[in-house]
Amino acid sequence: MRYLLTAALLAHPAFAHPAFAQDSARAPAARDPASVPLPAETEAQLKLGLSTPFEAFGAAFDRLATSGAIPVVGPGATLEIRAAADRARVFLAYAQYDLDGDGSVSRNEYDTHADLTWGTGLGEREYAILEDEWTRADTDADGLVTLAEIHALALRMSPVPDTGPLGPEGEALLLMDLDNDGFVAWDEVEAVLRARQ
Repeated sequence: MRYLLTAALLAHPAFAHPAFAQDSARAPAARDPASVPLPAETEAQLKLGLSTPFEAFGAAFDRLATSGAIPVVGPGATLEIRAAADRARVFLAYAQYDLDGDGSVSRNEYDTHADLTWGTGLGEREYAILEDEWTRADTDADGLVTLAEIHALALRMSPVPDTGPLGPEGEALLLMDLDNDGFVAWDEVEAVLRARQ
């Protein structure tokens, strides 16, 4: 009963936090493309009718928009978060292999876990994949995968890609989220640049 009451109270509009509101009436209005600050050199080139800013911003967008749009938190931060999540998956996988809970994985535990998970009827290809995975993890070939080896494996498997420095165009791109959805799409970049022509 207490949980139902709590849920009912939280659902009531008086208790809704504006940051979590889904009501379009409360959503921030779209920003004016002309209000986005641009580097002075870019402003001057656009006023002269040059296409150079479109080319420069296009190249920066292509470099930074790893998923078709640039997250406002910055492409580097997003890539770091993704890599950290991937590394966590590696840790979780190896934690499952540690059947006796001693903080390391023996080859026997690894093989037992594989048999319990996939059965003993694996083919040659599957055993080759498991053997390769073990070899990549047990870097000192002592028959035991330690926490340090799991950490090193996770870092090797999920490095953070280097997007390089943002540069003036990249810094300006992060401010071009006109619809306030948390991502900068190419049509928003074009709108900002065209507003200065």
